[in-house]
Amino acid sequence: MAREETREETRVETREDMSLLHPGWDPGRRRQDRRRPRRGATVAVLVLVAVAAVVALLPFRQAARTEDSGREPAFPAETLSSAPTPVESRPPTGNPEWDAGSPQVPPAVLPTPVRPATAAPATAEAPACRVDDLSLVVHGWSTWLGANGTTTLTATNRTSASCLLGGWPELRLEQGGRPLALTMQQSATDLDHREVPVARLLLAPGTSASSTLWWRGYGTAADHAAPQRLTVRLGDVERRLVPLPGDPAYAPDPDGPDSPAPFDLIDGGTISLTPWRPAAW
Repeated sequence: MAREETREETRVETREDMSLLHPGWDPGRRRQDRRRPRRGATVAVLVLVAVAAVVALLPFRQAARTEDSGREPAFPAETLSSAPTPVESRPPTGNPEWDAGSPQVPPAVLPTPVRPATAAPATAEAPACRVDDLSLVVHGWSTWLGANGTTTLTATNRTSASCLLGGWPELRLEQGGRPLALTMQQSATDLDHREVPVARLLLAPGTSASSTLWWRGYGTAADHAAPQRLTVRLGDVERRLVPLPGDPAYAPDPDGPDSPAPFDLIDGGTISLTPWRPAAW
């Protein structure tokens, strides 16, 4: 019994001594601190795990980049800084402005030689070109990389007065009695990555402007039997059919396609085109 009283007195003295030596010391709080989890250590472990996961994924990302860089692009990279939003050619909605296009009379042919239009001066006061003022021809058909096609649309002023033409052609391609749901991508560069400025052109009598068209072909998925119709629209109402192979008004082209459907496109396809520029043939 005497020993237990001595131990208890010793404990009390020890606590009192600790309180005197260390003001604010609380043995109960110390025990709680020992049981408190170490948050800093937990956060450090989580950071190390995240870093290890990122490092483990780096080889796979590098391999994917290497694989993508070896693919051949189907089209050149396009600079669209000066081009508006792509315009989608939608099915007809009962608007007669796009329901039909008048045929060209006489048959459209390229002039020989081709005389290029010129940039219009700021003081030019000529009227805007009308479809009746122009002869419209598609020519220079070719393919590259096996499945991609290109052609050129050329407009020649066949009147005795000058007119102004600018921006991008507005096109619609029909097949099987309905327009194909295509996106007309207005590009500010050509196939060789050269910039094509958007300019107002002065078409003097007998001079020509052209626009280059290109597309990714769909091969056998496209309909090569049903004839196609290409329509160009100027302004809000005027439109004109552009002769294609199989049309009596189409000028024979020894290097052109034999199919009445030269654009091997389906719904969802895209035709890229440059702005009107002075013809270079």
